[in-house]
Amino acid sequence: MKRRIYVTVNRVTNAVVARLGLRRFRGADLLMLTTTGRTTGEPRTTPLIYHADGDRWIVVASNGGADWEPGWWLNLRAGTAAEVTIGDEVTPVHGTELTGTDREQMWATLNDQVFDYQSYQDKVSRTIAVVALTPVG
Repeated sequence: MKRRIYVTVNRVTNAVVARLGLRRFRGADLLMLTTTGRTTGEPRTTPLIYHADGDRWIVVASNGGADWEPGWWLNLRAGTAAEVTIGDEVTPVHGTELTGTDREQMWATLNDQVFDYQSYQDKVSRTIAVVALTPVG
């Protein structure tokens, strides 16, 4: 599927999920991550499966198995403002990519307890980022 079509379909799907207020997807908990577009300055909300880890939320930049980084992750890496919404609670966050042992351990936990991200990793050439969303302040 061409990238432009994929992005458009993704945005429409994200909007429907957000509008419906879904809190679970494929048996896992969902959060809504809103970032600011790094080129447009427009808010972008993406529903993401997450794993709660202490005071942070762990998400995976899998982009549904596409072989390019998702926009939300590019926005976070560019340092744009972001917030997580879970239920009625909104929290400003910043995103940090996990690396080394922390990534390996969290990758195993995510694959065992949340979703089979390894099936996505097996079909892409990039290393899929594991991202910690940590409250600001």
